Amino acid sequence: MRQNKIKAMLKAGKPAIGTMIQEVVNPFIIHVIANAKFDFVYVDMEHGRFSMEGACDLIQMLRLTNVTPFVRIPNNEYHFIAKMLDAGAEGIMVPRVSCPEDIHQALRFMKYPPLGERGMAVARGHNDYQRANNIEFGKHANSENMLIIQIERKDALDEVDELVSIPGVDVALIGPGDLSLDLQTALSPDNPVIIDAIDRVAEACKKYDVQAGIHWGSTEGLKICHDKGFNLLSGSSDLDIILDGMIALSKSYKDAIA
Repeated sequence: MRQNKIKAMLKAGKPAIGTMIQEVVNPFIIHVIANAKFDFVYVDMEHGRFSMEGACDLIQMLRLTNVTPFVRIPNNEYHFIAKMLDAGAEGIMVPRVSCPEDIHQALRFMKYPPLGERGMAVARGHNDYQRANNIEFGKHANSENMLIIQIERKDALDEVDELVSIPGVDVALIGPGDLSLDLQTALSPDNPVIIDAIDRVAEACKKYDVQAGIHWGSTEGLKICHDKGFNLLSGSSDLDIILDGMIALSKSYKDAIA
């Protein structure tokens, strides 16, 4: 049974660096990500274009390249959570968390009995199609799979202590774009409103021994967060990287012949 590499890194106080896949279904993107030495990847089913089958294929490829697969589900529903975990996701990111019940519901769907109500099917992608004792596998999965809650609304920020105090939460991850929109403030590393939000999440996570994370395309922003104790650090996406590369390349050609 597979150890969750990212969970072990975070427990040891080591930063883990990741990115996100939103558009590219072809498995070549996984080889590129692995060659770039990312530690983990979010398969984004909230904004991404993936079907269940497409997401499962990406998860399997990530496992084969030893890049830890996480999935951001579109809704906090059993069939998304259980199917992505069965496919081999090693963590579930729940977006738009706003109250304790959101977390309790996700935990019920993620955890096998006696901690939750997830249905058991051992010889699937999450055990690399090997058989194992049901009880032993259930305990292992309950221990290794990660719950990542997104703090991206003012109400979640206001109740962050209560949210991260719930046993079973592994990471509180700021979604700075949506949070800045909900707070109606500029998304900038030098914005004191954003820095205050980062500080509040960092303090709550430290108090309850929960990891702090953020997905932010700003390198400066990631550095600020890491300095404040955030260790699950990610940014950009396949789409962003392609867009930025294309824009920079086109500009370089036009500048060269101007």
